[in-house]
Amino acid sequence: MIASIRTGLLAALFLLAGVGLQPGTARAALAEDLANLVVQAQGLDTQLKAISPSAGSLCGPLVQADQAAHALVNSITQVSDNLAAPLQIDAASLASLDELSALNPSLAQESLRLSVDLGALSPSAQAITMKDGIVAMLQLSDDIGAMADRIGEMADKILVMSDNIGLMADRIILTQQIQSQNILLTQQSMLQTQTNILTLVSVVETDSYNLTLEQLVLDGQLLAARMAAVVLNPWTMKTQLSTVATDVHTYLDKVKAAQATMVQNATTSTTYLNTTPLLNLGNLSTMLTSLATAMDGYVLALDSLKAVTSSTTLSASLKSMLQISADVGLMANRILEMGDLNLAMADNIGMTADQILATQQLQNINVATTQASILGAQELAIAIIVARKL
Repeated sequence: MIASIRTGLLAALFLLAGVGLQPGTARAALAEDLANLVVQAQGLDTQLKAISPSAGSLCGPLVQADQAAHALVNSITQVSDNLAAPLQIDAASLASLDELSALNPSLAQESLRLSVDLGALSPSAQAITMKDGIVAMLQLSDDIGAMADRIGEMADKILVMSDNIGLMADRIILTQQIQSQNILLTQQSMLQTQTNILTLVSVVETDSYNLTLEQLVLDGQLLAARMAAVVLNPWTMKTQLSTVATDVHTYLDKVKAAQATMVQNATTSTTYLNTTPLLNLGNLSTMLTSLATAMDGYVLALDSLKAVTSSTTLSASLKSMLQISADVGLMANRILEMGDLNLAMADNIGMTADQILATQQLQNINVATTQASILGAQELAIAIIVARKL
C-alpha cells in the first residue's frame, strides 16, 4: 500500500550541460494530462460520496466504484509510463500534483465510511451478499492504496526528469511535504477500513509465499548491514554511493518480482494465512527502517563533507543518493502492496485478524519512519544543489 514516498526528485540536475528546455507544447501536454487526472479523481470522489449501501443494493455500487478506481490507477500509470526526459516542471503541474495527492485521503475517507456502512448491514444482509460486499470493499481499498503509490511514483518521475528544479526548489519541497502528509492520512484511513472489514469475517490457516518472503528478509538484512558499514569520505564517496545504489536497485528488482508474482496469482486463486508469512511481512517493513537509518547516516556525512568535496564528486554522489531514495520509496510501496494482496487473497482472515492488524500497524509505523528519512535526504540534496549551484 501506500506508500509512496517522495523520492529521487533531482536526478535530472545531473544531465549533461546544454540540454535545452522542453518545448512549450510538451509542457502543456503534461499539464493537460495531470489536469485530466485531477478531473477523473474528482469524479471518483463524487461517485463514492453518492454510494449509500443497503441490503438490497450492496455489491453493484461498490463494484462500479472499484472499476472506476482501477481505471484511475491505470490512467495514472499510463501518464507515468509515457513520461520522457527532459521535462520542465511548472507551477501549474505541481499544483495538479498537489491536488491529485490531496484527493487521495478524501477517497480513503469515503472507503472508510463505506466500511462502516457495510458493518451496519451485517446483521440484516444475507451471508452471500455480505461476502461479495467484503470482497468488493477489500478490492476498492487495495486500489485506493495503489493509487496513492502510483501518484507518488509519477510525481517522482516528473521531478526526476525535470531540468529546472533549482529554480523551483522551495515549491518542490512544499509538494513533497504535502504528499508525505497525504500518504500518512491515506494509510490511517486504509488501516481503519481494513480493521472494520476484518470484524465481519471468519475462518483459518496455512503458509503462503514463505520461502520468497524469508529470502527477501534475509537479503534485505544483508543489504542493510552492507549499507551501514559504508563510511563516506571526500575522495571515494562517488564510488561508494554508486555501489550502494546498484545494490539497492538489485534488491528492489527482487521485491518487485515477488510482488508481481502475487499480483498474477491473485487473479486466479486465494490463499490461507498463518502467522509465519505475516511475521515475514512485518520483518520486511522493519528492514526498511534499517535502510532508512543507513540513509540518515549518509545524509549527515554528505552535509559534513560537502565543503571539502569537489563539485564533480559531490554531484555524482548526490545523484546516487537520490537514486537510492527513489528505490527505497518504490520498495516500501511494493512491500505494502504485498501485505494488501495477502489480505485480499486470504480465505481465513477471521482467526488471524489480530496478527494481520499487528502487521499492518507495524508496516505503517515503519513506512512513516522511512518516509521521514527519504524526505530529509531530498531536502538536504536540494539545499546543497542550490548552495553549490551544481
